[in-house]
Amino acid sequence: MKKAKALLQVIFEQAVFTLSFFATQALLARYLSVEAFASFSAIYSAVILLNIVHGCTVMEPLLVFAKSDYSIGRRLLLKLHAPMALLSVLVVIYLALRIPDTPPYFVYALILALAGFVAYWTVRAIAILENKSLKSVLPALAQLGGVCAAIAVIPKDSPYQLSELLAAIGLPLLLVSGLVAVMSKKKEEHPHPLPGEKISWLSFGLNNSLSQIMVWAMTHGLVIYYMSRQQADLAANFRVVMTLVLPAQYLNIAISNFGLPRLARLADEGSARFASMARMLIAATLASSLVYSLVLWLSGQLLVGLLFGAKYSGLDMRDYFLLPMILAAIQGTRTVLKALKLTHQASWAVAGGFLCFVLVFVTRPATSVSTVFVPTVFGLGLAAFIMFYQIRKSLKVVAI
Repeated sequence: MKKAKALLQVIFEQAVFTLSFFATQALLARYLSVEAFASFSAIYSAVILLNIVHGCTVMEPLLVFAKSDYSIGRRLLLKLHAPMALLSVLVVIYLALRIPDTPPYFVYALILALAGFVAYWTVRAIAILENKSLKSVLPALAQLGGVCAAIAVIPKDSPYQLSELLAAIGLPLLLVSGLVAVMSKKKEEHPHPLPGEKISWLSFGLNNSLSQIMVWAMTHGLVIYYMSRQQADLAANFRVVMTLVLPAQYLNIAISNFGLPRLARLADEGSARFASMARMLIAATLASSLVYSLVLWLSGQLLVGLLFGAKYSGLDMRDYFLLPMILAAIQGTRTVLKALKLTHQASWAVAGGFLCFVLVFVTRPATSVSTVFVPTVFGLGLAAFIMFYQIRKSLKVVAI
């Protein structure tokens, strides 16, 4: 009963997180012009990169190490967010340099937005550490409320539209996250890690980040690439497709995050149950994404027009029905490798997929929205295949 309740809480929190992200994209796609939405999408892709770094260097080591041997405490968890702050500064500088004639108020709004996101992710990580993930629901809802308020108040012809949107997202996130942090009671600090444990989770986090950043480059990073080449139409349509595909992926992330601590514990114990649970987790992620792929195949085009507006109703989601399955394969296999603390193997696998992606990308550049995901499918597909092979070998070793 307790496990079922915990699973429901994790899935509910992840559902609110997904709803906030999805609704933000859908509402702004309808509200903004294609060019303005492409600009916003490029900025949001940079935010997703920060979220990936946070998840790989903070959240997932937390699930693997802190839940099993308490080698990560609240104080250390807060220190882990220092790289996030540094990377946020670099993102601000990069975007300010990439966008011509960047006004100062845009930079200030961007700083506010990134500060809000980092505060939200910090509160979310602490909530997971304390097994109180429902606390992080409030900042996610605050973000969505800020977007709705901005759409209602900001004139469509405002010259400061993008800056005002960023401020409307960042300020509620920052204030509500701060309020949640102040109201949260401090738990007793966990014992200090044993010698070698810090190196273990640090290596885990760095390799984890490397593989996921390459996955980002093959997906969300392309929004920034096409925007930098003044191909706003491709960038905006790419973001719409990724937004419609990602609910299945976020459900799989919730399933993986719930199962990862137990899977890691079984791997540490050398339990014979590890193999069966690993197969069950991979099967669950693939099954959920198969159902979602069928939904996209049957009614994807209708959903695009209904959710994102007539500007994007020409997108045929049948061209992208493989994406949820491939992303599920990546998610499931990486989770098993994380549990085995073999993130370096995941890095090598994704590196192989990334090289394939680059080769296809160079030899077959995208000429339309329908072909823009071809390099991504090849790259992620190869990475998933390599990780399946690595897991098969690892499970044989565990069985021995």
